[in-house]
Parts: sequence; C-alpha cells; structure tokens
Amino acid sequence: MLGYAHTGHVDELTTRFDVDDLRKRGGIVDYVLGAKPSPGVFVLATIEDPQHKHLLNLYKLGEGPLYSFYTPYHLCHFEVPFGIARAVLFGDAVVSAEHGPCVNVIATAKRHLRVGDELDGIGGYTAYGQCENHDTVTRENLLPLGLAEACRLRRDVAKDQVLTFDDVVLPEGRVSDQLHRDQLEHFGSAVPSLTR
Repeated sequence: MLGYAHTGHVDELTTRFDVDDLRKRGGIVDYVLGAKPSPGVFVLATIEDPQHKHLLNLYKLGEGPLYSFYTPYHLCHFEVPFGIARAVLFGDAVVSAEHGPCVNVIATAKRHLRVGDELDGIGGYTAYGQCENHDTVTRENLLPLGLAEACRLRRDVAKDQVLTFDDVVLPEGRVSDQLHRDQLEHFGSAVPSLTR
C-alpha cells in the first residue's frame, strides 16, 4: 500500500496511478488520507470496451483510462447487518475472497506497552492497524488487529512496533480465534504458532 496524502477530491486520483502497473499486478488495495469527500470508500477502475468508455465519459466520469467510483460515507454499523442478511437470505456475499486472503490489518502498538497490559479494541488506546500482505503476516506470525482485543502482553512492546502472536496471550476459547485458524486452514495458509 502506498497510502497517499491528498487534500483534493478523490476523483483527482485517477491520474495518480500507473494503469499498466495496476494491470500487471491484477489491481491493488490502497488508501488515501485527507481526500474529499471524507470519510468515504472509493474504487478506481478501467475498462476496454469503447461503448462503455463513451458512456462513462458521457456521464461525466472522464475519458479514462481510470474512472472514479466513490461513496462519500462509510457506515459499517449499518452495512454489516445488511451484509449478513444478504448472505443468509440470498446467499449473496458482500465480499468474496475466492483466491484466499491477500491483505491483513495487523496490530501495531500505539504507545509503549508493558508485560501484562491488556489490548483494547479497534479505535482504542493500545493498538492501531496497518495493512500488510497476507504472506508476510503468516510468515512473520503477525497479530491481526481484529484478534488483538483482550490479549495480554507477555513482553514489552515499543511504540509503533508490530505485534505478533508470540507477544501476546490470547483469551481462552474465543470463537474468533478458531474461525481465524479455520480460515487459514481452508485457504492453505500457515496457521499461527500460539504459545500458551
């Protein structure tokens, strides 16, 4: 992830990326700090069909090769229940990792943490998230931010240091930990080594 700082409109990002490089990579996941409208979610996409290019230009999305599609808000607390309902009622996944996980959000110390400290949840005071490639996360035994809550530190961790499973003691019997292991096994990823 490049993580651009950009104070203009998100549509201006269509000229920021090298389209040939994006195609070669099969696309990327990235984020932008400060863009307007904020907070929001955006996708930059390209298309080869000349008729669709004409229509995208007609509808004021520009001449390409990248086109900006965005929602000027991000309301997880509303979107998650609707996503669950769609999956249960219609068998329609909001997001489907057909080829397995590619990127994880890992826990990073917000401040110097000491042995015995308990990590709080997302948006708390002990850890923040950073994106990292999935293969690096599994190879280095990194702790996903979503699993960090209620973990206790088994050693001191410096501010801005990435946390690993070896740094923490997981609470006993959490469903989230078992689901995480099941997901890794399902996609053939290395299952983290857990020290009790």
